[in-house]
Amino acid sequence: MKTFVGITGTTSVGKSAVAINLAKILKTEIISADSMQIYKGMNIGTAKVTLEEMQGITHHMLDIVEPNCNYSSFLYQQDVSSIIAQMTNVPIVVGGTGFYFDSLLCPPEFGDSTTDKKKELQDILATQGLSELQQMLKQIDERTYNEIDICNPKRVLRALEIAYSGTLRSQGKGKSNPRYNMILYVLQRNRQDLYDQIDNRVDCMIEQGLVNEVQNLIDKYGYCDTSAFSAIGYKEIIEYLQGKISLNDAIDKIKLNTRHYAKRQITYYKKMDVEEVIDVDGKTSEEIALYIYKQLVNKGIVV
Repeated sequence: MKTFVGITGTTSVGKSAVAINLAKILKTEIISADSMQIYKGMNIGTAKVTLEEMQGITHHMLDIVEPNCNYSSFLYQQDVSSIIAQMTNVPIVVGGTGFYFDSLLCPPEFGDSTTDKKKELQDILATQGLSELQQMLKQIDERTYNEIDICNPKRVLRALEIAYSGTLRSQGKGKSNPRYNMILYVLQRNRQDLYDQIDNRVDCMIEQGLVNEVQNLIDKYGYCDTSAFSAIGYKEIIEYLQGKISLNDAIDKIKLNTRHYAKRQITYYKKMDVEEVIDVDGKTSEEIALYIYKQLVNKGIVV
């Protein structure tokens, strides 16, 4: 059974920098586990690592899908499994999308739900409302319920489709016969410091040209009914560009929604099979990477 090192944590916690420093030590490559960084043209709003920041480390699973297309955890585990199969060194899988890790460990049996089930769920949404679908999801896959944006009908529908199509993501922890040996580290920081980091990152995104990035996506693809266009940071700017809210209101909504997302991420990680939770406050990315390396050496994972 192959092993991979996982690094996860909330948005704005500093995962990418730690992973890059660890990859340099291990002389290995990085595989992204971020459900939004897979999309082309979505760079600023997803805080996608730049070529300069990569420092020569090969990164996989970035910019692989057009944002007018949907991409599932089922496809993710297929693509990543092919990458890992070709690697000789222990890879580093890094990102904040918890269910990508679960899907990689214990792939769902099927990629898509049936047409009948999709229609049934859409009928429930139309006749009984979103709250009914939310309760259904909470009952059959509470872990995903706590992780996704449950106020987004598309996300709830898709989560239910995946749940009904095969193995539930919430069954990942403790499930027998995982595909890989995962050594997972969760990075965390003080809650208020995290919120300050989120606010600062959003302000930087605006300064770097997030509004123009979203406008360029709309010019190229139009307004698409896909996950990419409902991502935090993009849906709020779309509202602004449509004249529904002011730019200041859009910025405030991005900050608030990102905070809520971070809370859901924290809840999700608590149910994952974690090797260790690492407090990053007061530590550099180099120090954290070296600490993880020493732990891997002690476990005999690397030399």
